[in-house]
Formats: sequence, structure tokens, C-alpha cells
Amino acid sequence: MKWKAKHTSLLVIALGFALFYFVFKKEWLLTPIGVSFIGFIIGPVGDFTHIVWMQLAKLLGYVNSRILLFLIFFIILTPVAFLRKLFGKKTTQDENKVNSYFHNRNQQYKAANLQNPW
Repeated sequence: MKWKAKHTSLLVIALGFALFYFVFKKEWLLTPIGVSFIGFIIGPVGDFTHIVWMQLAKLLGYVNSRILLFLIFFIILTPVAFLRKLFGKKTTQDENKVNSYFHNRNQQYKAANLQNPW
């Protein structure tokens, strides 16, 4: 038997739900473990389980990237920015009264300058 992505998914499901079973002692947590082991034996069951698992991962990725990051931005970062403005925290650009941090360098570049650019 050649190891495939579906086998990895089935193993992750079995180990994850086994861990949850040992922590919470709920009998229904044994069902996904059984389905995973059946998926190893019967190919189409494993394929279907893998597809459902990947769709769940896609859904969780959608929720994580859009909703959670949106909430973090507006619950944490926006109030911090308002508090900085309210209490008059000056940025470096305000303190130095400069319009830009870009500096013109009138320099002739040689091959030695490009040997170690950092």
C-alpha cells in the first residue's frame, strides 16, 4: 500500500479524536476513530473522509482568515491607534519634521559593493 494524503488525514483524525477521548471521556469521540480505521481498510470510505476533512479545513481557513483577523484588527489594533492619538504619542516622522525617510546617495557603485549587500 502506497502512503497517500488520505492516509495522513485519516491518521490525524484518529489521533486527534483519541486525544480528545482521553481528555473528555465522551463515548461519541470513538466514532471518528472507527471511521478512520475503516477508511484505511476500505478505500472509498477513506477517500470520502479525506474529502470531507479537507472541506472542513477550507471552511476553517475561511473563518480564520476573514472573521478572526477582522475582529483582532478592530478590537485590538484600532483602539490602540485611537489611544495613541488621544494621548499624543508622536511618531518619529512628527518629531523630526521630515517628509520622507528616503535619502539620496550620490555614490558610484562598484562590483565590491554588490558582493555582500547586507
